[in-house]
Amino acid sequence: MVTSMAYEILKSVSDLVEIAGKLPGTTVIIPGGDRVEDLRLVDAACDFGITNKAILVGSQKRIIENAETVGVDISRHNIVDADGDREVAQKTVELVSAGEVDMVLKGGISTPILNREMLKLAVKPTASLACIFDAAQISNGKPIVLTDPGVTTVCNFGRMVDIVNNSLKVAQLVMGIDRPKVAILSANEKQIPSLASTSMGLELSKLKWDNALVCGPLSFDLATDPNSVAVKGMPKLPNAEDVAGKADILVCPCLDSANVLYKTITSMARYGDASIAGITLGFQIPYIILSRSDNLETRLDSIALCSIYAQRQNDLKKTTSVEIHPKPKALKRVLVVNPGSTSIKIAVYENDTCLYESEKSFQAESAATPDERISLAEKLTELVKDAFEKSGVESLDAISGRGGFLPRPREKLAGGTYLVAENVEGKIVADHTIVNAIADHPEMEHASNLGIIVAANLAKHFNVPAFSVDPVVVDEFSELAEFSGYAPITRRSTSHALSIRATAKKAAEIAGRSVEDMNLVVAHLGGGITIASVVKGKMTDNSIALLGEGPFTPRRSGQLPINELIDLCYSGQFTKEQLKSELSTKAGLVSYPDCDSMKVIEERIEQGDEKAKLAVDAMVYQIAKDIGAAFVTADCTAEAIVLTGRLAHSAYIVKSIRQRVGRLAPVIAYPGSMEMSALAAGAIAVMEGTQKALKYNLPLK
Repeated sequence: MVTSMAYEILKSVSDLVEIAGKLPGTTVIIPGGDRVEDLRLVDAACDFGITNKAILVGSQKRIIENAETVGVDISRHNIVDADGDREVAQKTVELVSAGEVDMVLKGGISTPILNREMLKLAVKPTASLACIFDAAQISNGKPIVLTDPGVTTVCNFGRMVDIVNNSLKVAQLVMGIDRPKVAILSANEKQIPSLASTSMGLELSKLKWDNALVCGPLSFDLATDPNSVAVKGMPKLPNAEDVAGKADILVCPCLDSANVLYKTITSMARYGDASIAGITLGFQIPYIILSRSDNLETRLDSIALCSIYAQRQNDLKKTTSVEIHPKPKALKRVLVVNPGSTSIKIAVYENDTCLYESEKSFQAESAATPDERISLAEKLTELVKDAFEKSGVESLDAISGRGGFLPRPREKLAGGTYLVAENVEGKIVADHTIVNAIADHPEMEHASNLGIIVAANLAKHFNVPAFSVDPVVVDEFSELAEFSGYAPITRRSTSHALSIRATAKKAAEIAGRSVEDMNLVVAHLGGGITIASVVKGKMTDNSIALLGEGPFTPRRSGQLPINELIDLCYSGQFTKEQLKSELSTKAGLVSYPDCDSMKVIEERIEQGDEKAKLAVDAMVYQIAKDIGAAFVTADCTAEAIVLTGRLAHSAYIVKSIRQRVGRLAPVIAYPGSMEMSALAAGAIAVMEGTQKALKYNLPLK
């Protein structure tokens, strides 16, 4: 539930002014606050007790002159002098960020300029306009929420989920409806392949909604008119019995249809046949964008709506902070190790808090045989022990090491936390099956192969259990994803599974959802790139990150034209191992602008290096192309496209990707690596009993 507080059911839009007037007055800020109609509006809102303070941002001279013209008393202390729309917008956002106001009312200022600054205050991936209206001709005049007639231009699946969630808060906090009935509108309640809104409505209604009853697709009459339901019959849709003819919220499939309906209702309002009030959601505080053609009643009702929402939202936050007392978790300390080709990352986590982190370099040496791998792992173990002694941390509960290219069992390798060493009657015993498998028969040479061996060594030294989380060969491919197009070759996943799964969980947690209840597209953008369809928590398809397929990366080639690749294999230029090295370390960006540092490349682009720009744009093009494919393999119902990894630090890359794929779903960026924290979290989950440790089994011969 969004709200745990009971509010009286709203009986009509006109009641909003009375309800707001009984609450403590709020503070409204008006960027471009020199318009006569806005001055009259805030004066009326003050008279009704809705607001007790209005901060006007703009030309002090014009504000004072216009206030005197209409006879409105404005204190000079409440005027913020600003010259030009950009400065007005910036000063407005500064005051909102400082927590000095409860709502924003757009005045005489360019909407695009103000919106650009307001985006800094966004707390949701999607901003949307929700309107409460009533009209005697619709649903017997009961108040209904209509969304989104004015903000979201691209209504893909992820945006629609956000729009629904935004409107639920209005229905709950302002209309007093604990579990609103939501109708996803379309022209038809049946599935019509050529009418995309019908499939969108059905998929939205199939989602797990704890705080709402959602039904779609429904035509407008079946959503609002019980008589139409009686005549046409109850549609065979999820929650139809609860929603059809009784909807509290109408979610239109696109801005066009919502805006037509909105303009129809506002026209009715001008003739006294309807009432309507609007609120823009997704920001720190409510945001009001009024049309100059709105009548005074609509404008006043909108301020009242936003005032009620702001106060009840604040009350809810206070109540939540007082009432919720989560049981403190027992503290668990985990030493995390993540080997690279010339350095090893080391960290100590106490639950989700990093107490210590370091990266130790070492001399690169061969690790091509079991003896060489064991020898190098022992050297790395000593490096880690030395670093831990200097960390100041006194005790440990577990070790967690990066998983590498384990030999795949005949069945797929499931994602999760694998046991590396356990406590047996007070003695730490390594799981020799997993340790020997990675030491003796790794599927491919890679620095990450040493993580499990080092973790086993450290477990014995510190007398604690050891684990490995989501090795790179985790394979959750769907049956269809395994087809390569050539029967002797099966597509098997090789990916940044640790990063992808951790990022998906973080995106779900921030959305207040379980990752098992949503679909996502997640892209790990680093030295290697993995783009994955995460369906109900499983990586059901992804690009194959190392010498497989997908976009080229800073140093890897990605997918190449097969004919030319075959020619290269037989050209005599390379041995098998040399060609593997060439395509995994000397290809990608470094083979075009001869550089793999995005910081350096972006500087070159700013200096006019067209060759560097073209190469980066080509990499982004390929990334976007694979994101599009992953969106399709996620059944076109991905709620977000989530970017992570080192390249997600690049504003140029993130902006370019967003421009190309933003129409598919909201694009969210979590720059940097989550691998170290994910390794710790996996081990802690096993120790807390919320996750069961998995046992690795050798492949059957």
